[in-house]
Amino acid sequence: MPNYIINECLTNNEYIISADTLTSGATIEFDISEARFCGTVGAITESAETLNIFFISLRTDCCSCLSGLTESLNFKFIQCGTDIEINIEAAEFCDLIGLPITGLTYEIQFASETPFCATFEGLSESGVTDYTYVSGPFLLCEDCGEEPPRSANTETLVCVTCCPCDGTSGSTFSVVPPHPVWTDGYGTPVTQLNMITLGGINGLNG
Repeated sequence: MPNYIINECLTNNEYIISADTLTSGATIEFDISEARFCGTVGAITESAETLNIFFISLRTDCCSCLSGLTESLNFKFIQCGTDIEINIEAAEFCDLIGLPITGLTYEIQFASETPFCATFEGLSESGVTDYTYVSGPFLLCEDCGEEPPRSANTETLVCVTCCPCDGTSGSTFSVVPPHPVWTDGYGTPVTQLNMITLGGINGLNG
């Protein structure tokens, strides 16, 4: 039987399991030394199988798999810049984005209050239902809540060939050129990716 890479749902830790044909992206329940886990199937690998690992069954997704391992699926977050622990009932997160990844930061909101940022720490025994997902994930707390830059159309790349003075063949590489920026009707800067700024210190001739 082939060996497959399995990324554990909560931590993204990598394990290797030997099983009959599995589909990349599928979710499975598995056992390691009598402890149950859920994971996502990756590529076939030549690496050795993880010690004491056993395939249990295919599952719909990480959220439904973990729900089968606990009485109630709830997520634990730590609010950025504080030690405040926030425990959230998992249903809405699962419906909107699936399972959060441990160590990544998400923007969430309690009822109609101002959204805030918190880092996912794992599962909790209980949770409340008044929290909603706003945006994320983000690698760092500092990145959370920032409005992403807006752009229009498809990125334009310029191919540049460098020719050495000795007449030998040069090398070609891609350059991301400067793009014009305009302001939409809401006062938000928008970068026009399919156009190139010419001339001036900020253009191709700058």
